[in-house]
Amino acid sequence: MADMTHENIERIWNSLLHYLPERTKSDAAIDFVKSLEDIGVEEREIKASADYDPKLEEAINTVFNEDEDEDDYYNEE
Repeated sequence: MADMTHENIERIWNSLLHYLPERTKSDAAIDFVKSLEDIGVEEREIKASADYDPKLEEAINTVFNEDEDEDDYYNEE
């Protein structure tokens, strides 16, 4: 697992945020959260960064709700 805190996540997101056009921020946030998950950042640290930015919060909810929906699908079979 990557050793990263929610403060690190917020710092990285903030450094990127200013360069993104408003219309792409939601998609960029989702890709950012998925990338954090892919490199092994702890889910609790990712979720803790949700309070920092509304786009990041929306992305975290989207990514982790998708994961839960997939788990529910496989458990039903």
